[in-house]
Amino acid sequence: MPYITVVLNRKGGVGKSLIAVNLAAVYAEILDGEAAEAEGVAPSVAVVSIDPQATSVEHAEKVRQAGRPVPFRVVNASHTTDQLRRLRRAKADIIIVDTPGFMPLTSEDETDESLDPLGDGTTGDALRAILDVADDVIVPLEAEGSAFTPTRVTIERVLVPRQIPYGVVINNWDPRDGTADRDRTINLVKRRGWDRYNATVRHYKQHTRGITNGRLCTQYESNHASTKAKQDFVSLALEHQLRRQKYTEVR
Repeated sequence: MPYITVVLNRKGGVGKSLIAVNLAAVYAEILDGEAAEAEGVAPSVAVVSIDPQATSVEHAEKVRQAGRPVPFRVVNASHTTDQLRRLRRAKADIIIVDTPGFMPLTSEDETDESLDPLGDGTTGDALRAILDVADDVIVPLEAEGSAFTPTRVTIERVLVPRQIPYGVVINNWDPRDGTADRDRTINLVKRRGWDRYNATVRHYKQHTRGITNGRLCTQYESNHASTKAKQDFVSLALEHQLRRQKYTEVR
């Protein structure tokens, strides 16, 4: 039975697709090694996209077009809600689900507990279906904290009521700007009592250019900056694995 991790935030553009494909790439390298690139060998890792923009699917296609292997299975499930409900039957060890941003709330709606933040329509249905089978959720939050309110809705209105384990990942922190933004965002997370990953995904050109260059973090050029960029996702994968073990023991 696969372990299903959903990458979720109400706000778009916070790095959900970046985290989904690169975390999958690291897991594939760890679990499958060279076998992940062998034709006819079923990969242990899959990325499922329910985002209509299908950024993670596009990223994988750019990698293939550049002549590089995609070491995990990629599924565009943005229009197949029934397939999401059957995801437990999939033949994979780890499934990482890339999601879209969802329904923005007005100031009046923010306090209306009867309103489902996931909204109506196909996007809301897909999000509800995948959360029904999720083992845990990664919530990206950019270091400058601009997505703090959407993140609060994601955690306190969507995840906590469903009792789904989650962890906030501080994303896109540029060390050249100093630690003030990162530390302020960490303090905001602490004050809300949210669970947070120790791993931080820093801002690197290798990440932002990954899709245009057709590279995953395990395929970056061999240099010091690329090694550091990849290490962020290696650290995230290791911490995620520890959380997986903890969550599995509790069940």
